[in-house]
Amino acid sequence: MGLQSPWLLPCLGLALCLGLGSAKATEAGVTDTEILIGQPAPLTGPLAELAPDIVNATKALFDGVNEKGGIHGRKLRTLTMDDGYVVENTVKVVNHMIDKEPVFALINMTGTSNVASVLPLLEKTSPPLPLVAPFTGADLIRVPPIHHVFNVRASYGDEAEKIVQHLTTIGTQRIAVLWSNNGFGKDGLAGVQRALEKRGMKVYANAPIEQNASDTNKAVAALYDTRPEVIVMITAGAPTVSFIKAYNKVRKGMQFYTLSVMGNQATLRALGADGVGVVVSTVVPFPWDVTHPLAREYRAAMQKAGFASNISFLGFESYINGKVLVEGLRLAGKDLNRKKFVDALASMRRLDMGGFAVGFSKDSRQGSRFVGLTIVSPGERFTK
Repeated sequence: MGLQSPWLLPCLGLALCLGLGSAKATEAGVTDTEILIGQPAPLTGPLAELAPDIVNATKALFDGVNEKGGIHGRKLRTLTMDDGYVVENTVKVVNHMIDKEPVFALINMTGTSNVASVLPLLEKTSPPLPLVAPFTGADLIRVPPIHHVFNVRASYGDEAEKIVQHLTTIGTQRIAVLWSNNGFGKDGLAGVQRALEKRGMKVYANAPIEQNASDTNKAVAALYDTRPEVIVMITAGAPTVSFIKAYNKVRKGMQFYTLSVMGNQATLRALGADGVGVVVSTVVPFPWDVTHPLAREYRAAMQKAGFASNISFLGFESYINGKVLVEGLRLAGKDLNRKKFVDALASMRRLDMGGFAVGFSKDSRQGSRFVGLTIVSPGERFTK
């Protein structure tokens, strides 16, 4: 298989792991029988709780595609490697996927700083290595558009706008922001500031928090002393859980708003009763909607694959991301190469997957601007 790495997930099937067979590669990551897709993921570290929803949804989708014969006769295989949500590890993982086990494209990379760190690496290949649907809403990945990077999810600015629009509509004035002390947090804070400035307002108070949540009590004290009406949380993983639990100990009844990265069952389980009443912005429709065609398809695929416990907003987003990649591969045709794939995605003006549409163009790499709001109810579940 090449370089053995502690980051590698076990392969399914000896023949696939060893790359056996007589197929001849015509493009990096492509043989006559297979397309290899790279998926850097935070399997360990502060965002480890998010990884199963991402990885399992991708697997469920790709397995379904492969059962039907694959794409133009080629099966999809995913090379998933752990970066621990550490920038230096993300760089190592992507270098591995370029130099050691070349992949055709990347999907579902997580983290603003992580994605930003590998953008120069994508240029190492000619044409550049395509990146589809990174898990970041940061403007630096969107403005200006990057030719070979295709964003599916709405931006953090879009999410912040939705939250601020809702809060100001109901008359909220003292809006505080807790933000992760990294690129993700700073970008989200800026989005909230812009949304408030549009309405002649300012962030009432703000405080950073480290991604390992080591300074939770300091952040709690900083915002508690200002007596905000609501706290908008630009955080993911451990800081979200740690802060809400700690704040509830000193003041019950605070209204928390979080971004879409909280849309997973692991976070709800970690919060328990402290999660009730938290409002979460979403960048995909409600996964449990029995009337939504794509949501029904997603749930059926996850149940068939044995991943029913991983049904979530985050998993639904991963499933959608995979469908976008698959459609791009189909449009690129049998004689597959990266240029044709990028051109195919760019020509995808409107892909309606059954109640959720994504579209790109020559001048846009932003697939969707959909943002909704959901609330956490008793029983560790989301409610529309």
